[in-house]
Amino acid sequence: MQEDKFLSELKEYWLKNDIPNISFTNARFLRDLVKIKNAKNILEIGTANGFSTINFAFELKNLWNWTITTIEFSPNSHNDALNNFEKAWVLTLIKPFLWNALDIIPTLNEKYDFVFIDWMKKRSKDFLQLVWDKIEDWGVIIIDDVIKFKEKMLSLYEYIEEKKISYNVIPIDEDDWVMMIIR
Repeated sequence: MQEDKFLSELKEYWLKNDIPNISFTNARFLRDLVKIKNAKNILEIGTANGFSTINFAFELKNLWNWTITTIEFSPNSHNDALNNFEKAWVLTLIKPFLWNALDIIPTLNEKYDFVFIDWMKKRSKDFLQLVWDKIEDWGVIIIDDVIKFKEKMLSLYEYIEEKKISYNVIPIDEDDWVMMIIR
């Protein structure tokens, strides 16, 4: 499979159908982080049509013993993602959940070394709280769109200040800044 061609076609589809996804620049940044971190167990909150999940899978495909768990609330998005995972030949390598992440996360018994939060911006604080004890020491947490949707994420900013959690806000591209927290 030609990965770049597949991802470009997926991008065309989501642009045409107004599906929210990370940019190619952001995807490259996340893939580089996964590689540098040598991540083996990724949790993604907010699957959409699977674009970021597939990017993670393409980055990890030559490694042994890795897992991506991804959670999506919308049945339509979940089904689109499953179809895209199958087309990308990564479906058997991914644990996709269709449910509310606020309910699923507490039931997960694994430890993750990389978490990507890109769903329901006003609940970002809740997601961070729920994943905190599920992150390995020195695990990476990336929260997307922290400048563009800052007004929806005020409780997140208040929480990390209150708990004195160190973070960096990184300008990946002009429309998509991310927050990085190292646990």
